[in-house]
Amino acid sequence: MKKYTIPKYLKIALDIAYSIYNNDLKEGSKVSGRSTLASKYSVSPETIRRSIALLKEMNVVEVTEKSGISIISKEQAYSFIQNFDTKNSILKLKDETSDLLNQKKQIEKQIEEKIEEIIEYSTELRNIGLIYPLELKIPNNSPIIGKTIANTKFWQNTKATILGIKRDGYLVVSPGPNFDFKDNDTIVFVGNDGVWHNVEKFITP
Repeated sequence: MKKYTIPKYLKIALDIAYSIYNNDLKEGSKVSGRSTLASKYSVSPETIRRSIALLKEMNVVEVTEKSGISIISKEQAYSFIQNFDTKNSILKLKDETSDLLNQKKQIEKQIEEKIEEIIEYSTELRNIGLIYPLELKIPNNSPIIGKTIANTKFWQNTKATILGIKRDGYLVVSPGPNFDFKDNDTIVFVGNDGVWHNVEKFITP
C-alpha cells in the first residue's frame, strides 16, 4: 500500500499559514508575488498558485490582480492548520493500521508454519519426551458436531488448545472460533497431563 505523503504545495500553504498564525505575517499585509515565492521555496509558479488557491479557499488570503496576495485572517489561518492536522492524523492512523494488519498477517502465517512443523515432527517430539500434539477423531453423533469451537467452549471444557483440524485429507491449521466441527474430523491439540481424557470425554456421545 502506498504511503500518504504531504504534497509540496500543501507544505508551502501550511508554512505560510503558520507564518500568519505566528504573526510573522500580519493581517492586512501583502505576501510576496508568486515568482518570489516560487524562488523562495524552490518550486514552480504553478505549485505556488495551488498553495495560494488553498489559502484563498479557506479565506486566509485574498488575491487580486492589482493588489496581489493579501493576508485577511489569522483566525482562518489557524483553522486551516487545525483542519490539516486532523486529516493528517487520520491518514497517519490509516497507514499505521495498515502496517499493523500486514504485521498481523505475517505473524499469523509464521504461527501456522510453526504449528505445521510441530505436527510434522510430532513423532520425534514424542520420542524425546517433549510436549507433542495429540489427536482424537470425532465419533459419530458427537455432541460437538455442527457446533463451532466458540459455541462448545472447547478450551474451557477441556483445557486443550486446538492446533488444527484434519478433514478430508487436509489439515486446517489454527482454526478460528467460528470453525464448526464435522463428523469424522480429527482434532489435533496440546495440553497438560490428562487433557487427552478430557477431550475424549467431551466429544464422546
